[in-house]
Amino acid sequence: MTAIAAADAADAAAAPEPAPRPAPDPLFGHAGHYNTSWSRHDRAMGTSTFRTVAARLPRLVGTCLRLAWAADRRAAAIVLAAELATGAFTAFGLLAVNGVLRSLLAGGATTARLHAAIPSVLLAAVAAAANRCCSAASTGLAIRLEPKVRRLAQDRLYQCTNDVELLAFQQGDLKDLIDTAQYGASWIEMAIGRLVDLASGVMSLIAVAGVLAVLHPALIVLLPLIVLPGGVAAVKASQQMYRSRLSMLTPNRQLFQLAFLLTNADTAEEIRVHDTGGFLLRHYRRLSDALAAEQDRLARIRIRSSLTAGAATGLATAAAYLLLFALVEGGTIALSAAGAAAYALRTGTAQLSGLVRSINALYELGLYIGDWEAACAKAQTLAIPSGGAPVDRTPELIEVRDVTFSYPEADSPALSGITLSIRAGQTIALVGHNGSGKTTLAKILAGLYLPDAGTVCWDGAPLTTLDRRAVFQHIALLSQGFFCWPFSASANVGIGRHTRFDDTAAVESALHDAGAGFVHELPEGINTLLCKDYDKGVKPSGGQWQKIALARSGHFRDGTLVILDEPTAALDPKAEIDTFDTVRRLLADKTVVMITHRLGSVRHADYIYSLDGGRIAEQGTFEELIAADGAFAKLYRLQASQYVLGEQGPDSSL
Repeated sequence: MTAIAAADAADAAAAPEPAPRPAPDPLFGHAGHYNTSWSRHDRAMGTSTFRTVAARLPRLVGTCLRLAWAADRRAAAIVLAAELATGAFTAFGLLAVNGVLRSLLAGGATTARLHAAIPSVLLAAVAAAANRCCSAASTGLAIRLEPKVRRLAQDRLYQCTNDVELLAFQQGDLKDLIDTAQYGASWIEMAIGRLVDLASGVMSLIAVAGVLAVLHPALIVLLPLIVLPGGVAAVKASQQMYRSRLSMLTPNRQLFQLAFLLTNADTAEEIRVHDTGGFLLRHYRRLSDALAAEQDRLARIRIRSSLTAGAATGLATAAAYLLLFALVEGGTIALSAAGAAAYALRTGTAQLSGLVRSINALYELGLYIGDWEAACAKAQTLAIPSGGAPVDRTPELIEVRDVTFSYPEADSPALSGITLSIRAGQTIALVGHNGSGKTTLAKILAGLYLPDAGTVCWDGAPLTTLDRRAVFQHIALLSQGFFCWPFSASANVGIGRHTRFDDTAAVESALHDAGAGFVHELPEGINTLLCKDYDKGVKPSGGQWQKIALARSGHFRDGTLVILDEPTAALDPKAEIDTFDTVRRLLADKTVVMITHRLGSVRHADYIYSLDGGRIAEQGTFEELIAADGAFAKLYRLQASQYVLGEQGPDSSL
């Protein structure tokens, strides 16, 4: 069993028994444990033991050193050398103190003893100065190194995750891991600083132990005698802190949510009309009181822990000095060596608290840094394959051959036995009820999802044999849940084809074609920020956002296969008609796949596929489907009846 596996087993063995289910909260009910990426490892921290910490620490140190070396080899080498030198100068300083005491406690005249101590005093001063210089150099270079390591870790993570297959990227486990990994990538910066502190503390303790061994081997036992009680107490205090943090995580989040609701503009209307402000404030105070009580409880525990640790350390220190006294009285060591040993012990214990804090902090940070490593490794295994046959022209024929596709953990396939063909320049419509598989099929056509069975072919070549990234270059996708980028209006369009991001004329043309002329009336025109998080930003309406998205994907992107998923869902009737007229006019030479629930909009499609339950229920031209008088025709007449005054709509139970 590996050290990490053993540590995991220790964590599992130390996990507390589940508590009885509490009564539901008046507002939040049975909310359960708050699920957020930065709290992912709080339970592990609350149940960690010294063995667990020690098992994980070497791997973390190795990861940090490799990243530091890759980020700035020169700075990393100097920091390492400076820490080694700090330990050496600490040892020299302690030995110099021994020399000073030996000279001062020797026989002879006072003046002679003072003169004899001068070389050791000078050596101690030089060692102290050199120690400070090395420490300053190490700290300064570590500050320069930290952001470089963070940038490198973040860059690796984002590069890996950007290449993950879409379906894998959308799964909860990987999403949670990536969320936590982002904290790990950011906290590597803090880990470098803690690692330097750890190295400094370890080198100092090694120096102290070495000096004690030189003075007399028996003195080495004094160091753990003093160090261990305080170390154990510090670990237990840390565990108490994390257990408290874990128990209060959900109430803290609920308190934050109530504060947000009390001060949010979106809730202001209902709070005033329904007079719920006072009600919410009472519950805010209830949660605040509970948190204050927990903080009081934790404070009492920490006071008791500190008193116990102080008493144990005091007893251990007294025992150490008694042992020194016995060694001197028995003639085992000289009085000067005992004085130097006492000074060395004081130096060693002074490093203890910082060392324990560094180890605890590194352990906590290491859990998230481990997630960063795991996320990068897993993302690489789930990456879209590179290479494949080149795609240097628009396909004349796209074929879907008996395709079946299921989402992970779904009870039934989202698509089953789908077979269709699309010729270059055609406009194909996909229609059907919600959940019929239209959007899933569009993602299959775009190469974003790969079928479980069957194939998608471009001019007879299976999509899996082609360079998928080259395939994407030919596709323009306006998804139903398109993203509203928090950039300027120009950047919102230009990001659709970043290789000509700065082509302002093309951006303005795309905005015009999409009916988004309102952009020119904004305070800064196309350079207006479309995000209210900044004081000069604006917030477009839903319909305006849809026009901007259409400009980006439908026009500026200039793909040869254009997939439009509900491109007019947020538009008013006139804008919808104008949009479809523009799409037919400007995309006449493109291959268009359009998904819509508004069946009147597909009258001009070359071919229509009507899906139901993941299968193709009907297919044909608009006229053929109406003549067939099937589900499509009934649904079309149902929709049409809503616009005829005084006409009773047909039965909608299709």
